Amino acid sequence: MVTKNFFSTKSSNKLELHPWFVTGYTDGEGSFSIRMRKKLNSPLGYQVSLVYSIVAEQNPLNLILLEKVKKYFNGEGSISKSANMYSYEISAVNALNFVKEHFENYPLQTTKYVHFKLWCEVLEIIKKKEHLTEEGFIKILSKKAVFPRGISSSLLESYPKFVPYNKPVFVPSKEKLDPNWIVGFTQADGTFGLNYIKQSRMKLGYTCQPQFRITQHERDLIVLNRIIESMGCGTLVKPGEGRDRYTISVANLKDLIEIVIPLFKTHQIYGAKLADFLDFCEGLYLIKMKAHLNPEGLKKLHDLAKGMNTGRKF
Repeated sequence: MVTKNFFSTKSSNKLELHPWFVTGYTDGEGSFSIRMRKKLNSPLGYQVSLVYSIVAEQNPLNLILLEKVKKYFNGEGSISKSANMYSYEISAVNALNFVKEHFENYPLQTTKYVHFKLWCEVLEIIKKKEHLTEEGFIKILSKKAVFPRGISSSLLESYPKFVPYNKPVFVPSKEKLDPNWIVGFTQADGTFGLNYIKQSRMKLGYTCQPQFRITQHERDLIVLNRIIESMGCGTLVKPGEGRDRYTISVANLKDLIEIVIPLFKTHQIYGAKLADFLDFCEGLYLIKMKAHLNPEGLKKLHDLAKGMNTGRKF
């Protein structure tokens, strides 16, 4: 028998990050960048630097999370804010060695792995000071060309004859995903939702349908299938016409109670997503107890739903 205690949790933003959580979070919200900026006193007219970064929506709970990521990487780097986002960045070469070591031991599971490997090759070029030579600079330029932001127009004008690097083919792992990776990836791209919807066949005219979702671009469709396989539940929802994002949906109450809740009670999630999970657990308990069938319970679910995700106030 499932009791109310089952839906309560002692999850806390105070716990330390698991290494696989860091990788999962990075697979969703992190990036590995090659920056080439004009610098007049540089031998080649440009300064080359590498950056590891991870972002989060701007709120106090997510700031605590990024401070934990910073602590995980030995306190290196800095956290800044722009518009409605926080960004944690590491750019010092010595500090980037910690980053490289982590992701070699706990590998990225999405196509982001390809960019990480190229980024590591550039790191070695920089450590050998070869980026200060034209040959080394052009090697970096060719690798940068296959990154999402590509090459700037000014760089193309300065080096019109460089040959873009042949982007390596991503070969995904076939191993079962670590639960902490799934939780970290959910931290970035997952959602706990209580969908308050109009439904004429219901006595009250409305109902509340709980749903756990993870959305990702079609290029990482394989990892979504691996998540479903690793969790043992979920349905893959295809994108509508003209769209390119697939979604894992878990809406079956039994799967939510027996698989999803235990996963996130056992493996820590943080920040504002933790607050959403706690509200989600409360909502599931109300639905399990059929409180959504009476006005008071339905109103409570409506209030919970309004205050979750983008509706949360800080």
